[in-house]
Amino acid sequence: MAKLFDRFIQRFGFKNAPTTPKKSGGGGSGGAINRDPKAIGFKRIGYQLSNAQGGGGGRENFEGSKVDLTVISTAIERDSYIMQAVMKYEELIFKSGYNWQTKNDQALQYLKLRLDMMSIATQMPTEDLWHAITRDVVRFSNAFIVKARAKGGKGMVPGITATAVPPAKDPVAGYFLLPASTIQVSRDANGNITGYQQQVPGQNNKLTFKPEDMVHIKVNVPSGEAFGLPWLAPVLDDVRLLRKVEENAALLLYRHIFPLLSYTVGLDKPGYEATDTELQSLQQVVESMPTDGAIVLPERHKIEAVKLTAIDGKPYLDYFEQRVFSGMGMSTVDMGRGDTANRNTADAMGGIKADRVKGWQQQIQYQINKYIIEELLVEGGFDPVANPDYAVNFVFNEIEAEMRIKLDTHEIYKFEHNLQTWEETRKNMSLEPTADEARLYLNMIDIPKIEAAAEAKAASAPAGTAETNNKQKPANQHGTRSGPKRSTQSLDIELMKEAALDKFSKQAVSDLTTNLESIYAQMESDVINELKRYEDRKAFPLHSVKNLVSSIYFGKEKMKQYISKDTYTVLMDGARKAMEDAGRQKMAAIDSSMALRLVNESANHSFDLMEKTLHELLIKRLEGTDNLLDAVLAVKGSFQSLKHRLTAISKSLLMKTYHYGYALAMVRYGESSLHPIASESECAVCHEKAQAAIDISNPGKVDEATLFHQIPPFHTNCECDLTIHSNETPTGGEEIGGHD
Repeated sequence: MAKLFDRFIQRFGFKNAPTTPKKSGGGGSGGAINRDPKAIGFKRIGYQLSNAQGGGGGRENFEGSKVDLTVISTAIERDSYIMQAVMKYEELIFKSGYNWQTKNDQALQYLKLRLDMMSIATQMPTEDLWHAITRDVVRFSNAFIVKARAKGGKGMVPGITATAVPPAKDPVAGYFLLPASTIQVSRDANGNITGYQQQVPGQNNKLTFKPEDMVHIKVNVPSGEAFGLPWLAPVLDDVRLLRKVEENAALLLYRHIFPLLSYTVGLDKPGYEATDTELQSLQQVVESMPTDGAIVLPERHKIEAVKLTAIDGKPYLDYFEQRVFSGMGMSTVDMGRGDTANRNTADAMGGIKADRVKGWQQQIQYQINKYIIEELLVEGGFDPVANPDYAVNFVFNEIEAEMRIKLDTHEIYKFEHNLQTWEETRKNMSLEPTADEARLYLNMIDIPKIEAAAEAKAASAPAGTAETNNKQKPANQHGTRSGPKRSTQSLDIELMKEAALDKFSKQAVSDLTTNLESIYAQMESDVINELKRYEDRKAFPLHSVKNLVSSIYFGKEKMKQYISKDTYTVLMDGARKAMEDAGRQKMAAIDSSMALRLVNESANHSFDLMEKTLHELLIKRLEGTDNLLDAVLAVKGSFQSLKHRLTAISKSLLMKTYHYGYALAMVRYGESSLHPIASESECAVCHEKAQAAIDISNPGKVDEATLFHQIPPFHTNCECDLTIHSNETPTGGEEIGGHD
């Protein structure tokens, strides 16, 4: 085995940290922090709270938990409710697994190698150790892990040195979990740990451990106490009471399941009285009669059922059961009963349970990092106090995926709306604040594709420049013609007015609209599916539908994600067209980040308005609906009535982006003015806007944010164009529209 590890390490090229401490009486050196408690330790101030038999503290005064942990262990084994609750909490903690977070890959590889070697030496996988710690924390609020030391280097990875952290003499070789109910703690009068003791029933010898050889992970620890208080302790009395009530209910059921019958023999008339022989004979008949049998009696005999009014025990059973569930932090839904709960109640109760689990996760991962991981790192020379980059953290993954998505979406929203920086956004999303932005999808995929398309388009463009072409085919007062316009010249004006959609790919509008409609259809489907769940829970007629339509928000947020990618391409197309119209050989360097931010804000405004309108429309049509069919028809009608807005948003947004790229490039080229060209419809707004040129003669004074709102389109479905040529002397359809 040693040879195998030697070969592995040599091939891996692994080594200790450059600051590996050397053995010395004073602790580590070479950049490591002295961790010897004799040199740097401070004793506690103030007195402890002790439940030791001897009263105060002392080396020989061992104390156990105030709660009998053996009773809790027995209750978990024997009561189904407690067992189910404990198992659900244990499963939730590791539901999404865990990960390692570090800035130093060498420190992480060293730690993993140490843990792997420990799992081989102790025959206990590292995963089992983490799960065992979690199990004891959930059940007893205490977990005791004893350290096995590598005396003489036994159990250590060959080729890797490890120096023990004082006051220990040997490095850690393995960890073993001890039953929490068997451990006692010795503390001095101030609460400083002086030792641990294990006492197992049936064993005469008691094992003692030094403080440095034991890791005590605990939660819910009152001030001055040595042990954490188990959350199950106050629940046990409620469970006992519930079981007692259930036992009484069973006795009540047994007593009343068979009717109590009264047999009357004889009449109160002389000569008709019952005799002892007759009574004994009837008693034998009744006792020997089968349960489903019948008996024939003369007129002197009468059978009557005795009416007993039994107490209704169901409300009491429900109350005590709910009391137990509340004590355990569970709901009826968690216990598999969904007939009396709706989704909102289940989500609320699930959130309470998740909060408790996250609290445990924070305590567990913090103490594992502090008392286990940090010691292993320091032994290898990776002291996270001396160099924070050496820190390796054990971190649980988010157990609520939907909540994680909501939080991440909100962080992105704050970044997009200038409430926080890029670094703050990444930090709030549990990512490293700095990252190689060249590795983002936009820079790796989108921009190279756009640049490749631009190069291909430039390669296929006709030779010559606007200046040389003008010399070969000069323009005069009649344009490029030798005479005045004919009646057919109006075709050039028509081409000019249609150029706004022809300049960039119409496929871009189609693709964006298709993507938005796909999300829109999914939003409709989500609302209908939620209605079906309402039907299953018999929640009709509908009274409060605000939660029903909450999925619209997430669909809207998803729509916004498509905007940045599609608009970047169109923005560059506008800048490229400006290069052609200005007769330049190089594209202008425009601030695409600022430009796309303005575009996104415009898109957000449109989507927010659409969401608000759809939300109000659905609430108006759904409230009071008493059946699923009418509700589905109302939803489909509402979504269909607003679907046309998606095409209008796509068209207007891409046209605005195209013209903005064109305008920004012309500002960089030093052109004097921009001229809107009214569309064929020539509405009043478009006609008025087209009369005034946009002054860009002084680039230093041009407000690019204001420019964004000055260029067409001026309203929804506006098809006005933009050019550097005045309307009085247009250049011609082939120049404006880019078509022959």
